[in-house]
Amino acid sequence: MAIEPIEGFLCPAAELSAYISDLLQAAGADVPSATATARAVVDASSRGVDTHGVRLVPWYIRGVEGGRVNLRPNVSFTRKAAAVGHVDADDGLGHRASFLAIEEGMAMARESGIAAITVGRSGHHGASGVYSLAAARAGFAAMAMTQADPAVVPFDGIKPFYGTNPISFAVPAPGEEPMLLDMATSAIPYNRIFLRQATGTPLPPDVALTPEGEATVDPFRATGLRPLGGANFGYKGAGLAAMVDILCSAFSGMGHAGTIPPLAGEDYSKPIPIGHFFLVMMPATFQALASFDARIGAFLADLRAQPATPGRAVLAPGDVEKAEAARRAVDGIPVDRVTWAALSASAERYGRHVPEARPTEGNRRDA
Repeated sequence: MAIEPIEGFLCPAAELSAYISDLLQAAGADVPSATATARAVVDASSRGVDTHGVRLVPWYIRGVEGGRVNLRPNVSFTRKAAAVGHVDADDGLGHRASFLAIEEGMAMARESGIAAITVGRSGHHGASGVYSLAAARAGFAAMAMTQADPAVVPFDGIKPFYGTNPISFAVPAPGEEPMLLDMATSAIPYNRIFLRQATGTPLPPDVALTPEGEATVDPFRATGLRPLGGANFGYKGAGLAAMVDILCSAFSGMGHAGTIPPLAGEDYSKPIPIGHFFLVMMPATFQALASFDARIGAFLADLRAQPATPGRAVLAPGDVEKAEAARRAVDGIPVDRVTWAALSASAERYGRHVPEARPTEGNRRDA
């Protein structure tokens, strides 16, 4: 993963989380929803996943203020079989429903060894890796997926049809934070376009398209993304996007991505329901835990010991984020200037305190 260089302000995670929760509550969200959303976005930003971290909060506040988000959702869980459950998010913020899905999935997996949980009538839930990582930190292996509105063109297409439809997988790792894979099935996350707009930097080549289907590095001209694999091998990413979409739509009772209105459109007055899919596994049900841990540890050690190109190192999934998390635990979480200004404007509007923050030089390099 590439860590974006961010010029803006640094704020400690605990203060930032409290600030975000307070702003969401001031806008009208209930305490459980505001707390879950703050937890999710700060967790993502603490690991360098800034595309799906704090920079989303002004957008969530707009949904709360505009009526898109149910301010007092009746979030409910229904167990449908021994290892199958469903969460109805009741048009609330997706973070609260997704954490509930993981909690119920872990409870079911303790009994059955494995659990599949769908979430319906939900909203955007940020970085899917937040939820699989939460399960892995509790000793489970987990997968998390979500659908989204059209942003990715099918292979050989020119008009967006798929969402970025991310897949995440986390597994406990002995003696360290869990291994975490968290990736979009598009060439880049769509939120990277917005982040590059905010930071004033160009996009990587051959990942984004104009409305005419032409490749562009200008984040202000980009309206669609190529699937993972790019111009020549994008059928692989498109196939994965189809899989995620079906698991998150047909299995949860939601419509497929092509039927979802723009999440970043102008109308924030009505809910835009989407679905998520989670799989939680209890390792000790499959293998003796000591044996399982030893195999994970050996896998990671052997992987990291593989020969690398000069000046580089072979990394396991999530290693870049782990290193960034260690830095940000000391330095604070960087928030770009556009997002910080938007948060400050909301704080002023609602008479809330803005935490102290110090400028950052934005000198992080791509890793």
